[in-house]
Amino acid sequence: MDGKYGGYHTNTLNPTCTGTSVIAVVYDEGVAVMSDTVVSYGKSARYKNVTRQYKVNDRVIVAFSGDHADFHTLQNIIERQVSKWAVVGQKLNPSALYAFLTSLMYQSRCKMNPFWNTLIIAGWEDNEDGGKPFLGHITQKGVAFEAKHTATGIASHLLTQVIEDETRDKTALNRAKAESILRRAVELAIYHDCLADNEFEIGVVGKTEKASVHTQKPIIGDWSIAETNCQYE
Repeated sequence: MDGKYGGYHTNTLNPTCTGTSVIAVVYDEGVAVMSDTVVSYGKSARYKNVTRQYKVNDRVIVAFSGDHADFHTLQNIIERQVSKWAVVGQKLNPSALYAFLTSLMYQSRCKMNPFWNTLIIAGWEDNEDGGKPFLGHITQKGVAFEAKHTATGIASHLLTQVIEDETRDKTALNRAKAESILRRAVELAIYHDCLADNEFEIGVVGKTEKASVHTQKPIIGDWSIAETNCQYE
C-alpha cells in the first residue's frame, strides 16, 4: 500500500486488518487447507465470516495470513495472470503460480514495500504420470519452499508435532486422516492464539476432486484445561 504525505513517498509499515494461521497437509491424492474465518483489527475480531482461501481455478487454491487488503491486491494480480494463461488456451497450474508469486513477493520486499502476507499455494499438478499434489509456502519477504505439510502463524509451531503423532503408524495419509490432523492443529491454535476463531473452512483439491472450499462445523474445544493454568480464575 502506497501513500504520499507532505510531498514524501511513504509505504505501509504495519498491516491493519489481519487473518491468523493457515494450515495445510498433503495426502495421498490431494491437498487439504484449513483456515478460520475472522479478520482482526488489532486484537479485536473486526470481521466475521471472511474467507481467507481463494479458488484460482479447478486445480489451485491460495490461502493467506496477514493483511486482508494486501491480499485483495494480490488476488487482482492473480486474476490477471489467469486471464493471460487463458488467452493461450492454458490453465494456470500451482507450480507456475508459486514461482510467479515468489518473484512478486521478493520484488516488493526489495522495494521496501512488501505485501504483508504469508501465502499457501495448494493444488494438483497434472502431468503425463497422472499428476501429483503440490504445496508451497511463501513469506512476505519472498522466502519460499515446498513441503508435505506447512502452516503460518502460531500453528507453524503446533502442526509438526500433531503430524508426527498422527502418522507414527506410517500408513498412507488419506483425505479423512488429513482433515483430522488439520482439525486437531486448528484446535490447538485456538487454545494458544487470542486472534484465532473456532469457525473455519477447509479447502480441498486433488486428483479426482476439483478445488473447492467448504465451511465446517465450529470447533468447541475442551476448556477444562484452563483450570490447570495458575492464572485462571
